Amino acid sequence: MRARISLMSAVVATTVGLSACVNGTAGGDAAAPAVPSDRPTPTTGGVESAGVAESVVASAGAFLASLSAELRDKASYDAADPALRQWIYFPSTRDRNGVAFGDLTDEQRAAALGVAEAVLSDSGYQQLRGVLAAEDALGVRNHDTAVSSDRYFIAFFGEPGVTERFTVQVNGHHLAVNTTYENGRVSPTPAFTGVDPVDFEVDGQRVRPMLAKTQAVSDLLDGLGEGELAAARIGPIDDVRVGTGASEQYPESAGTLVTDLGAEQQERVVAVVRAWVGDADERVAEPLMEQYQAEFDRTRVAWSGSTDPDTPGSYLRIDGPRLWIEFSNVGRFGNGDNHYHSVYRDRQIDYLG
Repeated sequence: MRARISLMSAVVATTVGLSACVNGTAGGDAAAPAVPSDRPTPTTGGVESAGVAESVVASAGAFLASLSAELRDKASYDAADPALRQWIYFPSTRDRNGVAFGDLTDEQRAAALGVAEAVLSDSGYQQLRGVLAAEDALGVRNHDTAVSSDRYFIAFFGEPGVTERFTVQVNGHHLAVNTTYENGRVSPTPAFTGVDPVDFEVDGQRVRPMLAKTQAVSDLLDGLGEGELAAARIGPIDDVRVGTGASEQYPESAGTLVTDLGAEQQERVVAVVRAWVGDADERVAEPLMEQYQAEFDRTRVAWSGSTDPDTPGSYLRIDGPRLWIEFSNVGRFGNGDNHYHSVYRDRQIDYLG
């Protein structure tokens, strides 16, 4: 495999006007006082999940075997290639890492989706399919052929093997899957999920790819009392704060401690965390849920804008020693329609530490 770095800086000029999609441009956290952070020292880690990699390795092998030598080379990177950290979440006419879905035959595309299905949980995979469908709906709505599920890419960093270190990356405008495996250890982060439109129809069927996430956010914020909302509120934020590259910086902790909430409210925090962590294979997600919940005495909830996630400008953050989840309704440039961005990261095991 050759080492390559893909430079992806051009933004598609569409009527969506995606200025809110660019990393690192969000507002500050002015309303709630910052508190001293309790950050772990990053170490090589990951979840010990024996057997998880086998189906991924098999699916990846079948997909790669279906490709021509040229496409197989394009999909393959060294495990330590810096391009791994260069995923982006805005539409671009420049190629991302790997092979575009639009360059695949129907059979090859099905095999690529089979890799994603092996990596993710059932709900995570269905969400991915919904995000792809939303991208096609967005392109049709804006009469823009550059906005399409064809512009989503799949790449492999390292040769997929049960003991070898490798990462499966699926990246497009509103999706970043970065799941890393090595000798029984797994990391499902960093992960980005967004969607626009958020509610649409395909063949007469209603599709809402991020409904489980927004419902969990709504339930949590609806369950907080006036004083708790005041303690957790921070200043206006117009997008997720932690992206990639230069914006891979965490702000100071702010908001209210999870353990200062009542038992039912804490269960609603658990539901929010599970809505994101549960996109991963359940054999990976369940141990992580236990680890994150054990740190709730050092985990904070913060929000801004509106307590209704379907109001543009609404924002929620779950911020623990390791765990970082953000949800932002960035709206759509020029009108008040909904447009979601979200990120799930683990400070200790992103990219497997």
